[in-house]
Amino acid sequence: MIDLVLGVLSRVLPFFLLVGAGVALVRLRLLDEGMSRGLSAYVFWIGFPALLIHSLSRIGTPGPALAWGLAAFAGAALLVMAGLLVLGQVLGWTREERAGAALAGSLGNSAFLGLPIAAAVLGPEAARLAAGVVAVDFVIVAATGIALLGWAAGRSILGSVWRALSNPVVVASLIGVGMAITGLTLPSLLDRAVAAAAVSGSPVALVALGAALALRSADVEAVPRSAPVISAAVAKLLTLPVLTWLAVGLTDAPMAFRMGATLLAATPTAVNVFIQTRSLGVFARGAARTVALTTALAVITLSAVAILLTQGVS
Repeated sequence: MIDLVLGVLSRVLPFFLLVGAGVALVRLRLLDEGMSRGLSAYVFWIGFPALLIHSLSRIGTPGPALAWGLAAFAGAALLVMAGLLVLGQVLGWTREERAGAALAGSLGNSAFLGLPIAAAVLGPEAARLAAGVVAVDFVIVAATGIALLGWAAGRSILGSVWRALSNPVVVASLIGVGMAITGLTLPSLLDRAVAAAAVSGSPVALVALGAALALRSADVEAVPRSAPVISAAVAKLLTLPVLTWLAVGLTDAPMAFRMGATLLAATPTAVNVFIQTRSLGVFARGAARTVALTTALAVITLSAVAILLTQGVS
């Protein structure tokens, strides 16, 4: 059990080191607001799209049982989003807080953190089967959340949907899934370039996140209220894993997928949430704090989920 916790910690600790690097660069006055936004722009347009094309193009085509399991995961994530929107309405949150919390509470770090932990804890077969969760996260959950951010920013419904579908992360996800289904591959030279950019996406985003947490400037939104941040964290680390376990259990998906999907659902909020909210100027600081909070708490919660799964929860 201690080895399992230490294994999760060893995966999470590099995230804090990179966030800390961003904070240190700001404190040393080596990174300012403009530079930080430049890092975010790189991740938004190049880093994360490359990561998604590179990873999703290799997931393969799911069979009928696995497809139903993925649909169940998507339903659980969308239900969490809807629940946070309703909760925010009841508690009087702003439109920006509702949309930001909904995305932060449902989109996890499934690719960069979840799959390696799933492979280490549950085995390569569970990680292979659960790789489709990454596609659901970025084709369905991210697209829905980005549309909500557009709505919160004052765009029309049609404009919000268009912005979501034209978002580079969503476009890259669709390209990656399309390549997986059709079996198409990139030319060798282009594939190596995409692979190199893919490796850089998450680390650069974490440095930008640290910088955003450290910066205090006039064009950065006010310090967020704690209720949306805490609610999103609880939804992401506790509610979504439970709903995923129950929803996937209603399908004929393999147990290895059910376990892998539940573990990926328990991952902290994806740093991409911060990148997306920053690009629209909606709940950016709240998203940054949610990513930081859930990543810190995941050392405990993700370890607990991993222990429960490896001890044969049924």
